[in-house]
Amino acid sequence: MPKTKYNKILANDEILDDDDILGDGNHFDESEVPDGKRPSYRKYDVHEGIMFCVELSEQMFQQLPELNYKVQLLEILESLLELMSQLVITRPGTGVGCYIYNCHKDNSNNNIFNFIPLEDVNVKAMKKVNDLLDDLSNERTTLTKYFPYDKTQRTPLESLLELTQDELVKNVSTPKPFNNKKVFLFTDNDSPTEASDKAGKARLRRLFDDNNENFITFVPFFINRENKPFDSSFYSDIFKLGNSENPSSDYEIEFDGPSTRPISASYIKSRVLRKQEIKRVLFQCSLILNKEMNFTVAIKGYSIVSQEKVGSRYKMVYEHEDVRKEAFSKRKILNCITAEEVKEGLTKVFPYGDLNIELSEEDIKKVKEAYLEDGPFLKLLGFRSLEISLHYYNNITKPSFVVPDESKIDGSIRMLASLFRTMRKKNKVAVLWGKLKGNSHPGLWVLSASNASDPNEGFFLYRIPFLDEIRKFPVITTSSFKENAMNTIEYENIKRTTENIVGYFNLKHGYIPS
Repeated sequence: MPKTKYNKILANDEILDDDDILGDGNHFDESEVPDGKRPSYRKYDVHEGIMFCVELSEQMFQQLPELNYKVQLLEILESLLELMSQLVITRPGTGVGCYIYNCHKDNSNNNIFNFIPLEDVNVKAMKKVNDLLDDLSNERTTLTKYFPYDKTQRTPLESLLELTQDELVKNVSTPKPFNNKKVFLFTDNDSPTEASDKAGKARLRRLFDDNNENFITFVPFFINRENKPFDSSFYSDIFKLGNSENPSSDYEIEFDGPSTRPISASYIKSRVLRKQEIKRVLFQCSLILNKEMNFTVAIKGYSIVSQEKVGSRYKMVYEHEDVRKEAFSKRKILNCITAEEVKEGLTKVFPYGDLNIELSEEDIKKVKEAYLEDGPFLKLLGFRSLEISLHYYNNITKPSFVVPDESKIDGSIRMLASLFRTMRKKNKVAVLWGKLKGNSHPGLWVLSASNASDPNEGFFLYRIPFLDEIRKFPVITTSSFKENAMNTIEYENIKRTTENIVGYFNLKHGYIPS
């Protein structure tokens, strides 16, 4: 089935075999492909949890010139509210919590005040932050009253690291666990009491390792002061993963932990809004290069652009006891002669001319097995020249950016990197068949390598239409389209048609230039 459709659209062009690009043996080593059963694919929704952990100090209540003489604790609270305001629109399922430590408040635990519990973004939490900021601006309260600080009453960092693990991993107040966990750590204190305690530092390293094993990412906000730059050596020692265990190693271990570089207080808000962003994975699937040889890699795609969709403009309601309630539709199957509801004896058939072909669920499954794989997949059909494959009239959906997914199948990066270099060198694109979601219809796709001028190296995936989806091919498809378009009859026709369409629209109270 896919080959028939594919040949319809490719018409007079030759489909290159896999060996034309992959068969010389210089690019892929099949012995490097791991044997055995491929890892299974599991789709899951991203449920992110973000914990704000703010350490109180005397400097946190001071006005800073780089913030236009605003208190830096106030800047953090404003950043929290702005972050929640963005998330409630873009990702309302994200959990956000705020915990103030070294806070001597009556209902605090180990001097850790639970200002905002770690829950999905909700109106109650946003109102609490907004009301506090409003009270502060109208001088109904002060930060020192709301967050009392006593330098003799401090929070051990061990208690803080235990709290982050308990809240992000063992939190049962949310209906589903967090699978993307972040801790925003705000402090301007570079010398806590644990810095001079060797045993305490060892315990902190173990606690941080426990957090790391639970995939909790720490995003430090170490705030510099003009008169006293922040010394990050203590936190660098705590956050490094394993370097301190073997300091006499003959080689350097690459450090892939959180950045401990101090920042200015003026960058707090911009960094909070930037660090909360997550990679938007659009799909994850297998790319089958050769099914007979079990030659498969894993890929994942990211959305390049986003597009707002208009919601439903209205809904049906009915009145019941002077209360309007929403009405829902329900489908019933009726006898075409008697109009009686038919509940039994229903059979699914496929019309073919004058015949009604009845297929069982098992028959339908066998038919799908001929051209589909289990779950989302993309299967390589062949390669074509780049110049004759990407046309502007084939732009029917948004493209996606594709990169290898090493976490699913080992060696995917190495294999796709070789394919990337070969496709760019030979100026080819890959033509694929498959579907990106398990419940979607299969289609044809073009996979092209990014060009040399693009800073992001990877592949672009385009869905291309079948021949019966195209009404008419444009007359002008040459490279000199821009130069010759204005001198053609087609251009004049589309220009006149566009003028007529635009003429029907009038802006109410439109801007009149002077």
